[in-house]
Amino acid sequence: MIDTLQHQTLQARSLWSETIRKRFRRLELTDRPAADAVSESLAVFCQAHYQMNERSLSLLMARSFYAAGDVEAADRILSSDESCSACAASWLNVLSGEYLFPELFPLFSSRALYPLHLHVAFDGTAWVLDFDRVLLTDADRHELILFQTLHMLLEKVSNVWKRSNGSGTLGVKGLRRVLRRQTPHRPKDAAQFLTYMQDVLSQQAATARWASVPSVLLLDF
Repeated sequence: MIDTLQHQTLQARSLWSETIRKRFRRLELTDRPAADAVSESLAVFCQAHYQMNERSLSLLMARSFYAAGDVEAADRILSSDESCSACAASWLNVLSGEYLFPELFPLFSSRALYPLHLHVAFDGTAWVLDFDRVLLTDADRHELILFQTLHMLLEKVSNVWKRSNGSGTLGVKGLRRVLRRQTPHRPKDAAQFLTYMQDVLSQQAATARWASVPSVLLLDF
């Protein structure tokens, strides 16, 4: 008897493996020592996470090569992806083993957190936290719960400034829309939440003994 489910599983894995290998061929990475292991492990992962966008796949590929010690291959992958190329150096910095990549990846994948090249001069790396892409339940939007949610979220986000020793900027988008949905008849002042976010980042910097504290910048207009 043919195991239909197993056949479909193997077929899906084979399709993902071929998709990944095509990217390798296009970027001339097929001869890299880690190429076979990366393609097979990612095929298994993608099979279980079938809604995989192009940038997420690029980040996973780059992370896998970086973990295998091939930083040049990781950089080539990021530089070839239009959605990553402008800030490839910033993406590359968060792929090392010192970062909690599995915790940050859902934010990267949903585009809720991404690096930004600012035309105005700022010290360190700028990252954007887009609340329009952060999944918040109705319960999360209650004022007390929202502060707790912000605290847990910022604890994760703050990891992107490990390598810069706290030097950088957090750009915040969509906060005012979150607050209007929370209290539509009497919207909360965004300044209160920005101050709270700055306090959380200051606590994280003190705990990590960073030389600097990331600043918070509201990008809503």
